[in-house]
Amino acid sequence: MGKLAFLLPGQGSQKVGMGSDLLQERPELLEPYFEQAEAASGLPIRRLCVEGPIEALTATDAAQPALFCVALATADLAREQGVVPDFAAGHSLGEYTAAVVAGALSPEDGIQLVSARGALMAAAQDEVPGGMAAVLGLEAEQVAALCESVDGRVAPANFNTPSQIVVSGDLDAIDALVEAAPGAGASRAVKLQVGAAFHSEAMVPVQAKMAEKMAGVAFSDPTIPIVSNASGEVVTTADGIREALLAQIASPVRWVDCVNTLADAGVDTYLELGPGKVLIGLVRQIRDGVNITAADSPKKVQRFVTG
Repeated sequence: MGKLAFLLPGQGSQKVGMGSDLLQERPELLEPYFEQAEAASGLPIRRLCVEGPIEALTATDAAQPALFCVALATADLAREQGVVPDFAAGHSLGEYTAAVVAGALSPEDGIQLVSARGALMAAAQDEVPGGMAAVLGLEAEQVAALCESVDGRVAPANFNTPSQIVVSGDLDAIDALVEAAPGAGASRAVKLQVGAAFHSEAMVPVQAKMAEKMAGVAFSDPTIPIVSNASGEVVTTADGIREALLAQIASPVRWVDCVNTLADAGVDTYLELGPGKVLIGLVRQIRDGVNITAADSPKKVQRFVTG
């Protein structure tokens, strides 16, 4: 018998209108999360989700709590419909959502941490400017060599698929890498619209501040295992999840390892909960022959339940 993993999306999956179907059909699931997120962030999260504009919703301090709320409410709906996962995994921000889905963190504490994370990472864009770029068509070892070949500090940040790797670092180094990538065999290299070097050593100050935030938060052993972005391995303890959520802030997201770990543990069905289809697109490029579905509304969750 195959197993099911819930996948929770990270920044980049946001879109105007996300959560609208849930608000219309099951407002009691999503409204409380929006209210808590607005209190924690000081931002009009509900309005930005429903009305936009996309530029404001995409801002790091807004996108992170917004995605967390919509994904968590969708996961609540799936569980209410009798869908019980064997594992949970999230990409970057989504790992915080996964920790709540797995019962390691209360929704209230999750919202506080995610809002703080978004605000700290947004501030880092002003304090420690940097950049990121997606490199397509090269394997991990080739991307690492490319990073070493350019002047400046740049390193792999997201191992999204075997041939889609995001790098993170100083702006000049990112520009040099994008220019050099085709000559190294890349099919494409594209700068991302971010203002800081996320998932790199530049985020160590953010990591330290998040450690202070987490110090007063109670973590529990999860009811289901989650897979750590930083290690790509299964985590089953409260301390392990706290450490994983901290580590990933300044470490690469090893999504390929996460998916392979899930598949090796017997997962053959993946349900991405929240806006977009980013994660199921990545899973398809990592493992063949798996059942993958994205659900961001009551109708789509019901369709998954009824098969």
